[in-house]
Amino acid sequence: MNKFHSIRSAIYNKVWGRPKSALGAYLRRKCDSIPAKRRLTLITVLLSLFIITAFFVFGNACYRIGRGQALMERMEPEHIEGLELPGFDNGDTPDIGQLKMSAYELSGIENENQ
Repeated sequence: MNKFHSIRSAIYNKVWGRPKSALGAYLRRKCDSIPAKRRLTLITVLLSLFIITAFFVFGNACYRIGRGQALMERMEPEHIEGLELPGFDNGDTPDIGQLKMSAYELSGIENENQ
């Protein structure tokens, strides 16, 4: 297990760790060389493009849902079947009071109607 862990760690660092840190260092050097006002402008433009794209995607999805052309297949509702309750073979009837207890009474919270 320990050998497998070390091999996995070596592959992970070679494939993901080192390139990620190198890319991060490269981007950090490039961003540090940009003047503050230009950096603010660049961030504002990129954020605006992201927001416009998000609104377009959301609006297009709402439009398609409204026209009935959603990507999902039409789903037919499935009807809930009745539950099988235990039968009373000897003719006794169950205590109806116990069957009608609310979830609040079963959880120990006082019922406001009482």
